[in-house]
Parts: sequence; structure tokens; C-alpha cells
Amino acid sequence: MFLILDALAAGEGKRLSSLDVIGAGPRAIAGVLEMFDLEYRIYRVEDYLRKGAGKFGVLLVSAMTMDEPVVRRVASRFKGIKIIGGPITSDPSIVPRLGFHLGVWGEGEVALESLLRRGLSVGKIPQDLEGVPNLITGDGVLTRVSNLSAEDLKRFRPSVSAVKFYRTIPHYRSSRVYVEVVRSCSNFNRPKIGVSEEMCDLCRACYEFDLSKRLLCPQGIPPGCGYCSIPALYGTPKSRDKDSVVEEVRGLAEMGVRRIVLSGADFLEYGRERLVNGPLTHPYEPGPNVNAIEELLKAIKELSWEYRFFFEVENVKPCLINDEVAEVLGRYLKGTAIHIGVETGDPEHADLLGRPCGPDESMKAIKKLREAGLRPYAYFIHSLPGQNDRVVKMTLRSMELAYRYGAEKITVYRFRPLPGTAFKGYDVIPDRGSKMIAEKAIELNRMRKRELLGAVIKVIVAPSVGKGSYAYPLAGGPVVKLRVRRRPKIGKVLEVKIIRVLSDRLVEGVPIRKGSS
Repeated sequence: MFLILDALAAGEGKRLSSLDVIGAGPRAIAGVLEMFDLEYRIYRVEDYLRKGAGKFGVLLVSAMTMDEPVVRRVASRFKGIKIIGGPITSDPSIVPRLGFHLGVWGEGEVALESLLRRGLSVGKIPQDLEGVPNLITGDGVLTRVSNLSAEDLKRFRPSVSAVKFYRTIPHYRSSRVYVEVVRSCSNFNRPKIGVSEEMCDLCRACYEFDLSKRLLCPQGIPPGCGYCSIPALYGTPKSRDKDSVVEEVRGLAEMGVRRIVLSGADFLEYGRERLVNGPLTHPYEPGPNVNAIEELLKAIKELSWEYRFFFEVENVKPCLINDEVAEVLGRYLKGTAIHIGVETGDPEHADLLGRPCGPDESMKAIKKLREAGLRPYAYFIHSLPGQNDRVVKMTLRSMELAYRYGAEKITVYRFRPLPGTAFKGYDVIPDRGSKMIAEKAIELNRMRKRELLGAVIKVIVAPSVGKGSYAYPLAGGPVVKLRVRRRPKIGKVLEVKIIRVLSDRLVEGVPIRKGSS
């Protein structure tokens, strides 16, 4: 039997955030196993380490770079065949370092399918690995890199029934279940920090509209923003066909899922590759495929009325937001959260980082989306390469401007140098400016939370933590601590009145009437 361990964002062994997220990766793995009629179970890594599990012959771990500590503990405990995949394997040396037999690099569906056909389906490590793409051998050697075609993406279907294995935290009846609609990112610009300016001036590929020329860099700099590995790992964007997404969402709704996120590095990439001849390597030319976006949103909206679930989209690039796009998003997603990366408030710094758009475009996008009835969340990163006093000052100003333009939440991350990125070798040096950026986010978020006092919102009851009862706002927002005498049933929908701000991430609410489930 196969054991799939979801270690995504578990870090040292306990998730500290995103407690209501069920990612698409483990369900994608389960979908490949189901193609072969193989029996499997999915465990959160925390549950496996705390309770153990039955006898499994093959372990498949899905993890991020930050999850190395907890994955190390798992690898030392499990005695069967061990295979690891996910963003953590963007550094192939992780496979021998942690004692795994094999690893999967980047897109893993074809690699796993090939391994199963060659003997893994009966619990044996294949002897013949020649020709298996995106495979990392036990000594850390990557075979050959191959990105999925649009046809392959259509052929592989993430499992719907696998969601039933999430019965702790996150629990599938209350959590956001991610449904991948488009894979990768079209930003094939490169950062300009630590590169030869002379060679860049001679090449100019990052400034070209010739899509094929933008694929390769003579200096070997990975594509995309310097802190992001997505284009390097997954190639150019490719979208799932509408019918397969609708089928997956319908199946999840029939399983009892109440919150669905249509996910992708940028939701507005959906269908864009159909507008070009050749690889989609330009981040904003052509603009969004508005027809494809609207057809998908319309179909999901109709399903949401039928099955009574809530849905939202995740990230959008500011440079793809225009009046037409904002109107369409507002029509189908009014009242929902939507995430916009700003990262830095300095336009020169943004260009050095490889970003396709600057902070001014981000502010305009926040304003347009807010006016269209959405609730933008603005993302920033501190301690990035190139951060100086000017960058800090302008970033603080952009955070305040984003708040003034209606950003409901300001999220700040600490820069992490990731394998496979242009900034992989940089040290993280938080300074006084980094602290100021982090503190500004807390200040602005507390102010925004106070605006919720007295508001009545719909929430869905989450699994209990300790002695408290908690719920997640259906339309997004801070976690709500419930003031109740008895713990409500997980997945129950309530209307609550917000009575107190507990922190920049937590508020307290009291149910005002009997909810529906």
C-alpha cells in the first residue's frame, strides 16, 4: 500500500499558518495512483509523527524547501521505499541528504506514472530508469528535464475522493481546497542583481517580444523573479480545459467541500497561452484571455449555486489587471479576497528583482479591484537582495498607500533564498528596515481588523484547537474565535457578530442566530 505524506508548510513539524489549506499536490499524486487502481492513504505529516500509521510499502512525500527538518524525521522513521517530490526537490541533493531512494523534480505526473509501470506499482524500485523524465536518483543525479504538455495536463486528473483523508487540521469540510486551473508563470524576465550588465546589454532578450528568444539566458540566470522558482520548475504556462476543472469542482462539492480556491501562480494566466503562437514567455503581452476566464468563472458560479459552496481565486499579477478584467472578476467574485504581489515599494528595486510590474501598477490594480467589489490582499517581502534605506522608506509608503486604496490585509514575508532561483546563494540579513516593514504590516492589519467590530459575517466552523472553538470567514479574512458554550459541528455555517480584535490575525465573534449546514 502507498502512503502519501502531506508535509507542505509543516517546517519543523507543526504548521504555524495556513491551517485551513488543502493543497493540490497530494491530490495530484493520488490521482496518478488511482489510474493504476492502487490502494493508498494520505496523512498529514504531523499526524503520522504523532500517531504512526499502518504497514506501507512505499512512501511518497510532498514538501517545500522549508520542510526539510520534518521530512528528515519522517525519512529516518519509514523503513520502506521512500520517494520525495514537490518544491523541496528543486535542490536535487536533498534526495541523498535525507536518505530517499528517489526524488521527483518539477512536474512529477509522468515520472510517477513511468515508475509505476516499471515496477513501483508492486512495491519495487525499478532497475531501468533510463528515459524516466524529471527523476532524481538516490545519488542526487537528475535524469532529464521535461515539462508536461497541455495534452498530458489534460490526461492526468487530480483525485477527488482523496480529500476525505483530511479529517484533522485541515479538515476538508471547513478548509480551502485548492483546484489547480493553470500551471506556471509567464514571467521570463530575469533579475539584474549579480549579473553582467555588459552581457545583458548585448542580449536584451528580457526586453524582447520574441517569445522564443526569452526562453534562454546566455548567463544561465533562471527565469522569473529572483526569489521564485516557478518558471524554472514548471516551464511556460499551460491551462487545464474548463470541463476538467468543472468536473473536479463538482466532485469535491459532492464530497462535502464548502470552500474552493481556483489556484495558479497567476489566475489571470488562464487561457493566455491560447492567444500566442509559441511559448508564453511574456508576462503581460498579450493581455488576459478574458473570454476563457469568464467562461470558467461562469461555470463555477453556476455550480456554487447548485451545491452551495463558496469559491475564490488566488493570485493575480498587477500588470494583467485592466478595467475589463476587473469588471469580470467583480461580476463573479464580488466580496472575495484576491492576492496581489507588490513585494517592494521601489520601482527600480522591482526591476532589479526581475518583477514584470512595479509598485505603481500594483497600487492601480488594488484600487481597480476594490472598486469592482473585491477585497485585495497585498504581499510584500522584506530582507530581499538590494534592500536599502530608500527601498525600506518607499516600501513603507507603498504599504500605507495599499491600505488607503482598500487592501484588506498586508502580508509580509521574510525573504528565503530558494534552490533553483537567481537568488539561491544570497544570505538573509534582516535589519532595522526589515523590522520596520514587519511592524508596519501588524499596525495596518490591526487597524483594518477594528473596522470589523460590530460586523456580521458568515463563517464555517473549523476543528477545535485546545479549549477554544474557531471558524473561518467564508469570504476570507481573519480567523474567528467563537464565543460559544458548546463546540459546533465542523463544517457548520454560522452568522457571527465580531465583538473583539484579539490580534492582527484573530478576532472574536458570537453567533447571532442558528446557522445552516
